Amino acid sequence: MKNLLAALVLFCAAPALATVDEFGGFSQYADSGSLKPFTRDLGGILGSSTFHSGRSLGFSGFDIGASYAAQFYPSKGDAILQSNGVKSFGLPWVQADIGLPFKIDGFIRGISYQGLTVAGGGLRYGLYAPSDKPWTPQVLASVVGDSVVHQDFSASHFGADLVASMGNATVTPYVGAGFDRTRLEAHNSVLDPALDGTSATTLESRFTAGVRLKPFQFTYIDAAYNFMHGQSGAEAGLGVRF
Repeated sequence: MKNLLAALVLFCAAPALATVDEFGGFSQYADSGSLKPFTRDLGGILGSSTFHSGRSLGFSGFDIGASYAAQFYPSKGDAILQSNGVKSFGLPWVQADIGLPFKIDGFIRGISYQGLTVAGGGLRYGLYAPSDKPWTPQVLASVVGDSVVHQDFSASHFGADLVASMGNATVTPYVGAGFDRTRLEAHNSVLDPALDGTSATTLESRFTAGVRLKPFQFTYIDAAYNFMHGQSGAEAGLGVRF
């Protein structure tokens, strides 16, 4: 358990260890052919790390944590990342959730990272009443919206998911399926100045399979594999949940 916890801490700390400015190559490498693949890759990351259980919090419950979502390789045609020497890339998050009446959870999240500022939030609705009975199936629907600002581009993202899980006090496997709609507008392309002011929109699927572990009371760690628009990725997180 200690080794797993150390590995997850390292994974979440990966952004701090990064030496490549992942999104800094936009101005230098963006052209009409790369705009849509870049939008697709950004949207998949924005849609990740929004859930780690199919159980709603319940009224007055809360969850606060940090996570990191990554895609292992840029999509084919994403010359903005590829030409900048980016291989694996992703975003860290800080997120806070609160349980509301009627099996609804609300959450906010955000980060400022390598010149990229993201702010977002969303709602979840539990299809079943929250239950702590071991191996009781739990299902929820989730929606999230994000606003992205960078000196060279801006973007908006909307995602929706259906999540299912069941487990006990120690381990909870979960699966989720959803989609990401992302719209990106270019503001500064040195390579192709005619691109400034143009936009690209993508609508892509995303699938997640993961597990949440509870090594201590109220404390959890989670890790998952993501399959986004035909690309593989992963996410991991640490947090407290009441």
